[in-house]
Amino acid sequence: MATSIANNTSLLLPPDDFIREEINKYIGEVKLITLRFIQPFVSISGLLGNILALIVINRKSLRNTSSAVFITYMAIFDSAVLLLHAGNLVRPRRNLFIHCSSTYLTDLFTFCANWVLVIITLERHVAVTSPFLAKRFCTVKSARYSVYMLLTIAIIFFSTTFPIIYNIHGEPKRKKCIIRSEFELIHHIYQPIVMVGLPDLLLLSNLFTICSLFRQRKQQLSNREGLNIRISDVHSNRKQRQLTIMLVTVNLAFYLFSTPAMIAFIVQYSPPKHHELNKLKRRFLFSHISVLLLQLHNATNFIFYCLAGQRFRQATMETFNDYSIQLKFFYHRYILCDRQYRRSENYRLSNTSNTTGKHRASHPESNLRAANRALTI
Repeated sequence: MATSIANNTSLLLPPDDFIREEINKYIGEVKLITLRFIQPFVSISGLLGNILALIVINRKSLRNTSSAVFITYMAIFDSAVLLLHAGNLVRPRRNLFIHCSSTYLTDLFTFCANWVLVIITLERHVAVTSPFLAKRFCTVKSARYSVYMLLTIAIIFFSTTFPIIYNIHGEPKRKKCIIRSEFELIHHIYQPIVMVGLPDLLLLSNLFTICSLFRQRKQQLSNREGLNIRISDVHSNRKQRQLTIMLVTVNLAFYLFSTPAMIAFIVQYSPPKHHELNKLKRRFLFSHISVLLLQLHNATNFIFYCLAGQRFRQATMETFNDYSIQLKFFYHRYILCDRQYRRSENYRLSNTSNTTGKHRASHPESNLRAANRALTI
Protein backbone atom coordinates (compact mmCIF):
# COMPACT_ATOMS: atom_id res chain seq x y z
CA MET A 1 0.00 0.00 0.00
CA ALA A 2 2.93 2.35 0.64
CA THR A 3 4.05 1.94 -2.97
CA SER A 4 0.57 2.77 -4.22
CA ILE A 5 0.47 5.90 -2.08
CA ALA A 6 3.90 6.91 -3.34
CA ASN A 7 2.75 6.42 -6.92
CA ASN A 8 -0.26 8.63 -6.29
CA THR A 9 1.77 11.50 -4.88
CA SER A 10 2.14 13.02 -8.33
CA LEU A 11 -0.91 15.24 -8.48
CA LEU A 12 -3.12 15.76 -11.50
CA LEU A 13 -2.18 19.36 -11.90
CA PRO A 14 -4.48 21.99 -13.38
CA PRO A 15 -3.56 23.51 -16.72
CA ASP A 16 -2.48 26.84 -15.20
CA ASP A 17 1.24 27.16 -15.93
CA PHE A 18 1.92 29.25 -12.84
CA ILE A 19 0.26 26.74 -10.51
CA ARG A 20 1.99 23.86 -12.27
CA GLU A 21 5.38 25.51 -11.84
CA GLU A 22 4.77 26.27 -8.15
CA ILE A 23 3.55 22.75 -7.42
CA ASN A 24 6.50 21.15 -9.20
CA LYS A 25 8.86 23.35 -7.22
CA TYR A 26 7.14 22.39 -3.96
CA ILE A 27 7.21 18.69 -4.89
CA GLY A 28 10.95 18.93 -5.51
CA GLU A 29 11.53 20.57 -2.10
CA VAL A 30 9.47 17.98 -0.24
CA LYS A 31 11.11 15.07 -2.02
CA LEU A 32 14.54 16.56 -1.29
CA ILE A 33 13.81 16.50 2.44
CA THR A 34 11.98 13.17 2.64
CA LEU A 35 13.92 11.11 0.11
CA ARG A 36 17.39 12.24 1.15
CA PHE A 37 17.07 12.58 4.91
CA ILE A 38 13.89 11.32 6.61
CA GLN A 39 13.12 8.11 4.70
CA PRO A 40 16.76 6.89 4.63
CA PHE A 41 17.00 7.52 8.37
CA VAL A 42 13.76 5.63 9.05
CA SER A 43 14.81 2.73 6.82
CA ILE A 44 18.31 2.36 8.30
CA SER A 45 17.24 2.75 11.94
CA GLY A 46 14.30 0.40 11.38
CA LEU A 47 16.57 -2.25 9.85
CA LEU A 48 18.93 -2.00 12.82
CA GLY A 49 16.00 -2.26 15.24
CA ASN A 50 14.58 -5.33 13.50
CA ILE A 51 18.01 -7.00 13.47
CA LEU A 52 18.33 -6.34 17.21
CA ALA A 53 14.85 -7.74 17.75
CA LEU A 54 15.85 -10.91 15.88
CA ILE A 55 18.98 -11.30 18.00
CA VAL A 56 17.28 -10.63 21.34
CA ILE A 57 14.13 -12.69 20.77
CA ASN A 58 16.20 -15.73 19.80
CA ARG A 59 18.18 -15.85 23.02
CA LYS A 60 17.78 -18.98 25.13
CA SER A 61 15.59 -17.21 27.68
CA LEU A 62 12.99 -16.10 25.09
CA ARG A 63 13.11 -18.24 21.97
CA ASN A 64 11.25 -21.38 23.11
CA THR A 65 7.80 -19.80 22.82
CA SER A 66 5.29 -19.44 20.00
CA SER A 67 5.29 -15.65 20.37
CA ALA A 68 9.06 -15.63 19.74
CA VAL A 69 8.43 -17.42 16.43
CA PHE A 70 5.84 -14.85 15.38
CA ILE A 71 8.02 -11.91 16.43
CA THR A 72 10.94 -13.40 14.49
CA TYR A 73 8.98 -13.66 11.25
CA MET A 74 7.38 -10.26 11.74
CA ALA A 75 10.84 -8.71 12.10
CA ILE A 76 11.91 -10.48 8.89
CA PHE A 77 8.88 -9.20 6.96
CA ASP A 78 9.32 -5.66 8.34
CA SER A 79 12.99 -5.70 7.36
CA ALA A 80 12.07 -6.83 3.85
CA VAL A 81 9.60 -3.94 3.50
CA LEU A 82 12.20 -1.42 4.69
CA LEU A 83 14.82 -2.86 2.34
CA LEU A 84 12.43 -2.49 -0.59
CA HIS A 85 11.72 1.12 0.39
CA ALA A 86 15.46 1.77 0.60
CA GLY A 87 15.91 0.14 -2.80
CA ASN A 88 13.34 2.52 -4.28
CA LEU A 89 15.30 5.45 -2.84
CA VAL A 90 18.73 4.48 -4.20
CA ARG A 91 17.68 3.10 -7.60
CA PRO A 92 19.43 5.38 -10.15
CA ARG A 93 17.29 4.43 -13.16
CA ARG A 94 13.68 3.33 -13.09
CA ASN A 95 13.11 0.02 -14.83
CA LEU A 96 9.58 -1.20 -15.42
CA PHE A 97 10.24 -4.80 -14.41
CA ILE A 98 12.18 -3.78 -11.28
CA HIS A 99 9.48 -1.31 -10.27
CA CYS A 100 6.70 -3.87 -10.73
CA SER A 101 8.67 -6.49 -8.79
CA SER A 102 9.28 -4.00 -5.99
CA THR A 103 5.57 -3.12 -5.88
CA TYR A 104 4.59 -6.80 -5.76
CA LEU A 105 7.07 -7.70 -3.01
CA THR A 106 6.23 -4.62 -0.95
CA ASP A 107 2.52 -5.46 -0.95
CA LEU A 108 3.29 -9.13 -0.21
CA PHE A 109 5.56 -8.50 2.77
CA THR A 110 3.37 -5.71 4.14
CA PHE A 111 0.39 -8.06 4.05
CA CYS A 112 2.37 -10.80 5.81
CA ALA A 113 3.72 -8.45 8.50
CA ASN A 114 0.25 -7.06 9.31
CA TRP A 115 -1.42 -10.45 9.44
CA VAL A 116 1.33 -12.01 11.54
CA LEU A 117 0.51 -9.30 14.07
CA VAL A 118 -3.13 -10.41 13.91
CA ILE A 119 -2.14 -14.04 14.48
CA ILE A 120 -0.03 -13.03 17.48
CA THR A 121 -2.99 -11.15 18.94
CA LEU A 122 -5.36 -14.10 18.52
CA GLU A 123 -2.73 -16.47 19.91
CA ARG A 124 -2.30 -14.26 22.99
CA HIS A 125 -6.07 -14.17 23.46
CA VAL A 126 -6.22 -17.98 23.45
CA ALA A 127 -3.22 -18.23 25.79
CA VAL A 128 -4.76 -15.85 28.34
CA THR A 129 -8.41 -16.91 28.21
CA SER A 130 -8.04 -20.68 27.62
CA PRO A 131 -4.87 -22.16 29.15
CA PHE A 132 -5.94 -25.71 28.24
CA LEU A 133 -6.31 -24.82 24.56
CA ALA A 134 -3.03 -22.92 24.73
CA LYS A 135 -1.14 -26.11 25.58
CA ARG A 136 -2.39 -27.61 22.33
CA PHE A 137 -2.41 -24.70 19.88
CA CYS A 138 0.03 -22.10 21.26
CA THR A 139 3.17 -24.08 20.50
CA VAL A 140 6.30 -23.38 18.48
CA LYS A 141 5.34 -25.98 15.88
CA SER A 142 1.84 -24.59 15.35
CA ALA A 143 3.25 -21.05 15.15
CA ARG A 144 5.58 -22.02 12.34
CA TYR A 145 2.83 -23.82 10.47
CA SER A 146 0.62 -20.71 10.79
CA VAL A 147 3.31 -18.47 9.29
CA TYR A 148 3.97 -20.92 6.46
CA MET A 149 0.27 -21.10 5.63
CA LEU A 150 -0.02 -17.32 5.71
CA LEU A 151 2.95 -16.89 3.39
CA THR A 152 1.58 -19.50 0.95
CA ILE A 153 -1.84 -17.86 0.84
CA ALA A 154 -0.27 -14.43 0.34
CA ILE A 155 1.92 -15.62 -2.55
CA ILE A 156 -1.04 -17.27 -4.28
CA PHE A 157 -3.30 -14.25 -3.74
CA PHE A 158 -0.89 -11.56 -4.90
CA SER A 159 0.50 -13.64 -7.76
CA THR A 160 -3.03 -14.09 -9.06
CA THR A 161 -4.28 -10.53 -8.67
CA PHE A 162 -1.12 -8.58 -9.51
CA PRO A 163 -1.04 -9.22 -13.32
CA ILE A 164 -4.76 -8.42 -13.48
CA ILE A 165 -4.71 -5.15 -11.56
CA TYR A 166 -1.36 -3.71 -12.63
CA ASN A 167 -0.16 -2.86 -16.10
CA ILE A 168 3.00 -4.95 -16.36
CA HIS A 169 3.11 -5.06 -20.18
CA GLY A 170 4.71 -2.27 -22.13
CA GLU A 171 6.34 0.87 -20.79
CA PRO A 172 4.37 3.72 -19.23
CA LYS A 173 5.56 7.28 -19.71
CA ARG A 174 7.42 7.38 -16.43
CA LYS A 175 8.30 3.69 -16.41
CA LYS A 176 6.17 2.92 -13.39
CA CYS A 177 3.96 -0.01 -12.59
CA ILE A 178 0.57 1.60 -13.17
CA ILE A 179 -2.81 0.34 -12.00
CA ARG A 180 -5.18 -0.31 -14.86
CA SER A 181 -7.85 2.38 -15.10
CA GLU A 182 -10.74 -0.10 -14.84
CA PHE A 183 -9.38 -1.46 -11.52
CA GLU A 184 -8.50 1.81 -9.76
CA LEU A 185 -11.70 1.97 -7.71
CA ILE A 186 -11.55 -1.72 -6.78
CA HIS A 187 -7.88 -1.37 -5.82
CA HIS A 188 -8.59 1.60 -3.58
CA ILE A 189 -11.31 -0.40 -1.82
CA TYR A 190 -9.93 -3.90 -1.39
CA GLN A 191 -6.30 -3.07 -0.62
CA PRO A 192 -6.96 -0.88 2.47
CA ILE A 193 -9.53 -3.41 3.69
CA VAL A 194 -7.22 -6.42 3.29
CA MET A 195 -4.04 -4.67 4.47
CA VAL A 196 -5.36 -2.57 7.36
CA GLY A 197 -9.15 -2.63 7.73
CA LEU A 198 -9.62 -6.29 8.67
CA PRO A 199 -6.53 -6.31 10.94
CA ASP A 200 -7.92 -3.23 12.71
CA LEU A 201 -11.12 -5.10 13.53
CA LEU A 202 -9.40 -8.31 14.60
CA LEU A 203 -6.91 -6.47 16.79
CA LEU A 204 -9.84 -5.27 18.90
CA SER A 205 -9.69 -8.70 20.54
CA ASN A 206 -7.00 -7.11 22.71
CA LEU A 207 -9.82 -5.58 24.73
CA PHE A 208 -11.08 -9.03 25.71
CA THR A 209 -7.52 -10.15 26.44
CA ILE A 210 -6.95 -7.20 28.79
CA CYS A 211 -10.25 -7.92 30.57
CA SER A 212 -9.17 -11.54 31.06
CA LEU A 213 -5.87 -10.37 32.52
CA PHE A 214 -7.69 -8.19 35.05
CA ARG A 215 -9.93 -11.09 36.06
CA GLN A 216 -6.93 -13.36 36.51
CA ARG A 217 -5.26 -10.65 38.56
CA LYS A 218 -8.21 -10.45 40.93
CA GLN A 219 -8.31 -14.24 41.21
CA GLN A 220 -4.61 -14.34 42.10
CA LEU A 221 -5.13 -11.76 44.83
CA SER A 222 -8.02 -13.77 46.31
CA ASN A 223 -5.90 -16.95 46.20
CA ARG A 224 -3.11 -15.09 47.93
CA GLU A 225 -5.43 -14.23 50.80
CA GLY A 226 -6.38 -17.88 51.14
CA LEU A 227 -2.73 -19.02 50.69
CA ASN A 228 -3.92 -21.25 47.86
CA ILE A 229 -1.17 -20.45 45.37
CA ARG A 230 1.87 -22.09 43.80
CA ILE A 231 5.14 -20.46 42.93
CA SER A 232 5.16 -21.91 39.40
CA ASP A 233 1.67 -20.54 38.71
CA VAL A 234 2.71 -17.08 39.88
CA HIS A 235 5.74 -16.93 37.63
CA SER A 236 3.85 -18.42 34.66
CA ASN A 237 1.05 -15.88 34.97
CA ARG A 238 3.55 -13.07 35.36
CA LYS A 239 5.36 -14.17 32.20
CA GLN A 240 2.09 -14.35 30.24
CA ARG A 241 1.05 -10.93 31.52
CA GLN A 242 4.31 -9.23 30.56
CA LEU A 243 4.34 -10.80 27.10
CA THR A 244 0.73 -9.84 26.48
CA ILE A 245 1.28 -6.23 27.54
CA MET A 246 4.29 -5.98 25.21
CA LEU A 247 2.32 -7.26 22.21
CA VAL A 248 -0.71 -5.09 23.02
CA THR A 249 1.59 -2.06 22.93
CA VAL A 250 2.79 -3.07 19.46
CA ASN A 251 -0.85 -3.30 18.37
CA LEU A 252 -1.39 0.26 19.56
CA ALA A 253 1.49 1.29 17.30
CA PHE A 254 -0.39 -0.34 14.41
CA TYR A 255 -3.40 1.90 15.10
CA LEU A 256 -1.10 4.90 15.52
CA PHE A 257 0.72 4.55 12.19
CA SER A 258 -1.11 2.27 9.73
CA THR A 259 -4.71 3.36 10.28
CA PRO A 260 -4.12 7.07 9.48
CA ALA A 261 -2.18 6.02 6.38
CA MET A 262 -5.14 3.88 5.26
CA ILE A 263 -7.52 6.82 5.70
CA ALA A 264 -5.21 9.07 3.69
CA PHE A 265 -5.00 6.43 0.95
CA ILE A 266 -8.79 6.27 0.63
CA VAL A 267 -9.24 10.04 0.69
CA GLN A 268 -6.67 10.59 -2.06
CA TYR A 269 -8.60 8.51 -4.58
CA SER A 270 -10.56 11.41 -6.02
CA PRO A 271 -8.40 13.99 -7.85
CA PRO A 272 -8.56 17.62 -6.65
CA LYS A 273 -11.36 19.65 -8.22
CA HIS A 274 -9.97 23.02 -7.18
CA HIS A 275 -7.01 25.11 -8.23
CA GLU A 276 -6.05 26.48 -4.82
CA LEU A 277 -2.31 26.32 -4.48
CA ASN A 278 -2.14 25.77 -0.71
CA LYS A 279 -4.64 22.91 -0.78
CA LEU A 280 -2.73 21.18 -3.54
CA LYS A 281 0.47 21.50 -1.53
CA ARG A 282 -1.19 20.09 1.58
CA ARG A 283 -2.56 17.16 -0.40
CA PHE A 284 0.88 16.26 -1.66
CA LEU A 285 2.42 16.70 1.81
CA PHE A 286 -0.19 14.42 3.40
CA SER A 287 0.64 11.78 0.80
CA HIS A 288 4.30 11.75 1.80
CA ILE A 289 3.42 11.79 5.50
CA SER A 290 1.22 8.71 5.04
CA VAL A 291 4.13 6.87 3.38
CA LEU A 292 6.36 7.79 6.34
CA LEU A 293 3.72 6.54 8.78
CA LEU A 294 3.65 3.14 7.08
CA GLN A 295 7.44 2.95 7.24
CA LEU A 296 7.39 3.91 10.92
CA HIS A 297 5.08 1.00 11.65
CA ASN A 298 7.65 -1.37 10.13
CA ALA A 299 10.57 0.38 11.85
CA THR A 300 9.51 0.98 15.46
CA ASN A 301 8.53 -2.44 16.82
CA PHE A 302 11.86 -2.85 18.64
CA ILE A 303 11.27 0.42 20.51
CA PHE A 304 7.82 -0.71 21.67
CA TYR A 305 9.20 -4.10 22.70
CA CYS A 306 11.74 -2.38 24.93
CA LEU A 307 9.22 0.09 26.36
CA ALA A 308 6.57 -2.47 27.31
CA GLY A 309 8.47 -5.75 27.81
CA GLN A 310 10.48 -6.12 31.00
CA ARG A 311 11.94 -9.51 30.05
CA PHE A 312 12.73 -8.19 26.57
CA ARG A 313 14.59 -5.23 28.12
CA GLN A 314 16.57 -7.57 30.35
CA ALA A 315 17.43 -9.80 27.39
CA THR A 316 18.46 -6.71 25.40
CA MET A 317 20.82 -5.57 28.17
CA GLU A 318 22.25 -9.08 28.44
CA THR A 319 22.79 -9.14 24.67
CA PHE A 320 24.64 -5.82 24.71
CA ASN A 321 26.70 -7.02 27.66
CA ASP A 322 27.65 -10.28 25.94
CA TYR A 323 28.62 -8.57 22.70
CA SER A 324 30.60 -5.88 24.55
CA ILE A 325 32.58 -8.64 26.30
CA GLN A 326 33.25 -10.35 22.96
CA LEU A 327 34.31 -7.09 21.34
CA LYS A 328 36.60 -6.28 24.25
CA PHE A 329 38.12 -9.74 24.04
CA PHE A 330 38.61 -9.37 20.27
CA TYR A 331 40.20 -5.94 20.73
CA HIS A 332 42.68 -7.08 23.39
CA ARG A 333 43.57 -10.40 21.81
CA TYR A 334 43.74 -9.54 18.10
CA ILE A 335 44.21 -5.75 17.93
CA LEU A 336 46.50 -5.17 20.90
CA CYS A 337 47.92 -8.72 20.58
CA ASP A 338 47.61 -9.28 24.32
CA ARG A 339 47.76 -13.07 24.56
CA GLN A 340 47.43 -12.98 28.34
CA TYR A 341 43.98 -11.37 28.24
CA ARG A 342 41.22 -13.72 29.41
CA ARG A 343 37.49 -13.52 29.99
CA SER A 344 37.72 -15.47 33.23
CA GLU A 345 36.54 -12.58 35.36
CA ASN A 346 33.31 -12.19 33.41
CA TYR A 347 32.71 -15.91 33.53
CA ARG A 348 33.32 -15.88 37.27
CA LEU A 349 30.77 -13.11 37.74
CA SER A 350 28.18 -14.97 35.70
CA ASN A 351 28.81 -18.18 37.61
CA THR A 352 28.45 -16.29 40.88
CA SER A 353 25.06 -14.95 39.80
CA ASN A 354 23.95 -18.44 38.76
CA THR A 355 24.95 -19.98 42.09
CA THR A 356 23.16 -17.16 43.89
CA GLY A 357 20.01 -17.95 41.94
CA LYS A 358 20.30 -21.64 42.83
CA HIS A 359 20.84 -20.78 46.49
CA ARG A 360 17.68 -18.69 46.48
CA ALA A 361 15.72 -21.44 44.79
CA SER A 362 16.65 -23.88 47.56
CA HIS A 363 14.99 -21.77 50.28
CA PRO A 364 11.18 -21.79 50.47
CA GLU A 365 11.09 -18.45 52.26
CA SER A 366 12.78 -16.75 49.36
CA ASN A 367 10.30 -18.41 47.00
CA LEU A 368 7.41 -17.04 49.05
CA ARG A 369 8.90 -13.56 48.98
CA ALA A 370 9.36 -13.88 45.20
CA ALA A 371 5.72 -14.89 44.80
CA ASN A 372 4.53 -11.93 46.83
CA ARG A 373 6.75 -9.61 44.83
CA ALA A 374 5.41 -11.04 41.54
CA LEU A 375 1.84 -10.49 42.65
CA THR A 376 2.48 -6.87 43.47
CA ILE A 377 3.77 -6.16 39.93
